[in-house]
Amino acid sequence: MKKHLTRLFSLLLALVLLIAPASALTVDQALDLLEEYFYYEIPDEAYEAESMDELIRILGDPYTSYMSPEAYQAFLAALEGDSNTVGIGVTIQYTDQGILILETISGGSAREAGFQAGDLIVEVDGVSCVPASSASGDLLTGSEGTQVSVTILRDGQTSTHVLTRRPVIVPNTEIQILDGGIGYIDCNSFGQDTGEEFAQLVRNNDSKVSVWLLDLRGNGGGYVSAAVEMVDTLAEPGRYVYLEYGNGAVEAYTGSDTPTTKKPVIVLTDGGSASASEMMSSNIRDLGLGITVGGRTYGKGVAQYLLDSDVLPEYFGDGDCLRLTVYRFYSAEMNTTDRIGVIPTLLVDDDKTADVALALCGNAAQSGISLRVNSPNASGGYRTFYVAPGTDSATLSALLSALPPQIRLGYSGQSYTPAQLARLLGIEYDSRWFDDVSDSAYADAINAMGAYELLEGDGKGNFTPRSQLTRAQLCAMLARVLNVAYNGPTLFDDVEQSSWYGPYVNAMAYLGLVEGTGNGKFNPGATLTQEQFLTIMGRAARFLNLQLDRYGQWAEDEGHFALYQRLLLKPYSSWARSSMAVLAWGVEDSLNGRGDMLFAPLKDLSPKSPILREEAAAGMYAVLSGLDILPKAADQSR
Repeated sequence: MKKHLTRLFSLLLALVLLIAPASALTVDQALDLLEEYFYYEIPDEAYEAESMDELIRILGDPYTSYMSPEAYQAFLAALEGDSNTVGIGVTIQYTDQGILILETISGGSAREAGFQAGDLIVEVDGVSCVPASSASGDLLTGSEGTQVSVTILRDGQTSTHVLTRRPVIVPNTEIQILDGGIGYIDCNSFGQDTGEEFAQLVRNNDSKVSVWLLDLRGNGGGYVSAAVEMVDTLAEPGRYVYLEYGNGAVEAYTGSDTPTTKKPVIVLTDGGSASASEMMSSNIRDLGLGITVGGRTYGKGVAQYLLDSDVLPEYFGDGDCLRLTVYRFYSAEMNTTDRIGVIPTLLVDDDKTADVALALCGNAAQSGISLRVNSPNASGGYRTFYVAPGTDSATLSALLSALPPQIRLGYSGQSYTPAQLARLLGIEYDSRWFDDVSDSAYADAINAMGAYELLEGDGKGNFTPRSQLTRAQLCAMLARVLNVAYNGPTLFDDVEQSSWYGPYVNAMAYLGLVEGTGNGKFNPGATLTQEQFLTIMGRAARFLNLQLDRYGQWAEDEGHFALYQRLLLKPYSSWARSSMAVLAWGVEDSLNGRGDMLFAPLKDLSPKSPILREEAAAGMYAVLSGLDILPKAADQSR
């Protein structure tokens, strides 16, 4: 049956869609399809469901839904982008706090009323949208010319506006050639023809362009195939995307075309960049095609089939559709974006993203600031981005704030750290580093994590690096890195979901990264040992990288413990050794791959000693940088 499923979709977080329940597909039929295709394990209670609404709720997957014929047609129209959708003209995301506006559309009444990206719609026609759902979104749509009352929340203040519903058109891709040979492509969604449109735009304009800006802000995804085609336009032939199905099978998308351009690419992202946008952004990173600038992306690394009458006429005869999560996708380096999203090369506030991206579009002939970024496919192994002369101090400040302290920038033939360059140029900027880590052996790693807002201190600029780490603190720290929280009932008797650590402990347990201590307890205040911490980090590394997960499965085989002993793992408890082997990946040539992802040499670790906060931060940095999830800047002195 799978051979007939030719249309692979990721979730479109885009124009408001009419997603309403229908009755054509029976629960029993849906369960048949779930058993064959669903990526996740089906809960036992799903087999007791009496309606499609109940079944979808029990599955607990936010991306699986059942669409009526009307809803399905609206979904397809929005996915293609160029079709009319009647509404207020916004792209949205459903959250527990309300309907988050990702973007306002030209010609829509929302933009005319002054709505902005980041606003939360909390009420529509007197009906609360907290928490938001597809039913909340339905309230924004209607017949052309009708009016709707919309209450938004911005900066803690609410305001109510009466808007007129009207058709809005969202083009998939638009191009502008900006001064200085900057090719700006705004991509709002990945429609069926977006890949070819993108290739045509690049092909027709590459001779006029020195650097490409690809704006994926607010782009919630679309066709997986379109994203692959776009990567193929930029990259050398190779494997770009890996798909892992629920049965463990892996499929690779392979590109074969000679790249249409070899010009550097700067991708603009924000929290609304999801799914296929993240696939695109992560491959720009993994393949060394350029850099990303902006906000951390949404974190949707799973994709769906659209099961409808075209592929399964025996199940769908009335124009309805079951959108079903079927696989998890991974980038060219086999890293997932699921939950963690894409951490941009330069993490910049939304209001400065465009300015910083444009500032990096200078050229070598200009005597400005340069930033070299590791790039495996570029000449010399790196790409250089030049800050255009005349860049204002506010933009330079935003650029310097986004860099880890050890990164060096080129200026007038010398190299400088961000702090040194700021002093030289007389620029004030807000570093995200910690005041109390300068004496730590892991200061660079800690501050690099701080620069990407992956660590929290005490609110006063301190990290307290020498403090011992508790089990609850580790969960909170790792949850911030992975960008997850859990909002369901608590999984442990001694963890209140309402406590500061409850959502994080439960999130880590839900993902299978931590376990309890027995008898329904978690013991959140207990300190962690180094081997306990490294066991959890080994699990996290496997969650993040498909290749490491497969290696971890091999390492769990007791027959390979001779290898562990050669890796100095004998002092470690048996339950820790497979994770340690994963983190020590590449220590032996026979392992053939990545560098050591431990925070210290294996021989220097003390398995039974308490783990310190500085060691935990360094360990997380080692994993993220070892997998190239955190960007790396090249040596400026070359």
